[in-house]
Formats: sequence, C-alpha cells, structure tokens
Amino acid sequence: MARPNRKAERREEILDAAIGLIERHDLATLRIADVAAELGLTANAVRYYFKEMDQLLSELALRSDTRFYDSRLAVVERTGDPAEQLALTIAAGLPTGPEDAEWRSIWRAVLAAGFELDRRRDVQEIYHRQVGLYARILAAGERAGAFRLGSSATDIAMTLMAMEDYLGYRVVARDPQMSRETSLRLMRQYAELATGAQLPDTV
Repeated sequence: MARPNRKAERREEILDAAIGLIERHDLATLRIADVAAELGLTANAVRYYFKEMDQLLSELALRSDTRFYDSRLAVVERTGDPAEQLALTIAAGLPTGPEDAEWRSIWRAVLAAGFELDRRRDVQEIYHRQVGLYARILAAGERAGAFRLGSSATDIAMTLMAMEDYLGYRVVARDPQMSRETSLRLMRQYAELATGAQLPDTV
C-alpha cells in the first residue's frame, strides 16, 4: 500500500496530466483511459484515485482553492497595508497570460459543472470563498481608515471577482484586445474608485 504522501503526489500527477490533455483535446470526450495513457498507467490505476472523469474534473475545479484562495491568502498575510493587500490579491487572481494552462483548465473544469450550482455546492463555494477574501481585505481597510468604500465590502468584492473571472477568461481565450496588463489596469481602476485609495504597483 502506498504511503499517504505518495498517494497525494500521484493525485497531483493525475491532475497535471489532465490539465495537459484538456489543453489538447475536447473536454467533452476526455476519458479516464486518456489520462492513464498520458501517464503510462492502466485505466484502473487512475480509477483508484478518481472513479469517473466527473470526479476528476470536480477535483480539478477545487484545485483552484489552492491557487486562488490559499496562495493569495499567504501573499496577503505578508503585509499589513490594506492597499497593498488589495493590489496583490487582484494581481494574483488574474492569469499570467494567454498560455496559463492551469488557469484555463481549472475554469474549463468549473464550467463542466454546468449551470446548476445549487446542486454543486463544492463548485459554488470556490467563488464565494474568494469573494470573502476580497471582502475581508476591504472591510479591514475601511476599519483602519485606509479605504472609503463607495458601497458595501461584499458588493465591491463580488464586482472584483466578476471582473477577475471574465477578464481572465478573455486573456486565456486569446482575445487580441485583452491582455493581463489591460485586465490588471481595469481592475485596479475600479478598485481605486470603489475604495478612494491609490493602490501601489505590483508585479
């Protein structure tokens, strides 16, 4: 029996392989056997971790919690300045560019959940956890006197998340008129209007 840490490593290897395949194949026709072949494994070896493709895609969608929540929270905790926290959170949520395969694959997996989020609380909560992170930064900044919010922290947070999702989609969809730089500028402009604060430059 594999040790627990090796099991975790294998799950990540399978998810990484799925990301690569999603980039090259139609998600609707992707099978467990395709993922197994990519890794040189049998289909049953992959099914030990993920019984069906739907389960694998759900896990891939939830992987966004690591990148878009846990990693951003770690970045935010490096500084006590609310304006810097907000700027870093915005920058970390957008794709690195049109070739950001992980960003694109995660969102394909999220969309594969369909239009019944009331039945998919696991996927539903991905968005709301990130809204909550934005809202906490905004509310804390207002309490500290760094922000003068033009509307509720939750409303601003939801708008920022809507911008992040859609502008990010345009970037990875290779819209020639939408780059990471343009997306970042638009989000920062809105955030500055909504908070009455100037955000510092970020990478």
